[in-house]
Amino acid sequence: METLGHFIFELLKITILGFIYSTILYYIFKLIPENKKPEWIKSWLKTKKRLWLSISLFLLFYMFTPYGDHGLGDSARIPISFTKEICNINWTKYAQLDKVKSREDNDIYLTRFKKVNNILCGNLDSDFYDYQNSYFVYDIDSEKLEEFQTENDYNKFAESKKLPKSNELKSFEDNYQDYWSGWRFFLLP
Repeated sequence: METLGHFIFELLKITILGFIYSTILYYIFKLIPENKKPEWIKSWLKTKKRLWLSISLFLLFYMFTPYGDHGLGDSARIPISFTKEICNINWTKYAQLDKVKSREDNDIYLTRFKKVNNILCGNLDSDFYDYQNSYFVYDIDSEKLEEFQTENDYNKFAESKKLPKSNELKSFEDNYQDYWSGWRFFLLP
């Protein structure tokens, strides 16, 4: 039910954003002299409704791309690349790094993390698995995972590579607010 309610809210938001963007574009295109407008723009702008519908459909499509999908209802997600994400259900303290396995071939669950320069740093913490190591560094570009047994080992590595130390890692909720708030919240679905 939460998912349906959130989806309806997103459709309403897309409708409003589509109206605002189409109005702005409509008046910008009106400023272009008639003899300089390509024919496809003239036919596209015969009605403002066609422009609004096109922009609304684009926003709806964007909402389901990896960089536009922030989750619906009780699920939340933060994209870290086009194919990888950090997921959370019901805003629990545990989040999952999707499609990446630990050294023991377990799913990676974490409570604190931070992404810096396409490198994800985080802790290994779960009620489901008993990890041998406590922290990890995941290079998103090369898809290499390096694990550290103690907090001290991780902090030494982080200091040498200019990565965030263990006390600088944030919860899923804080990372979610940092990523999805601001201009993304107001300008995108």
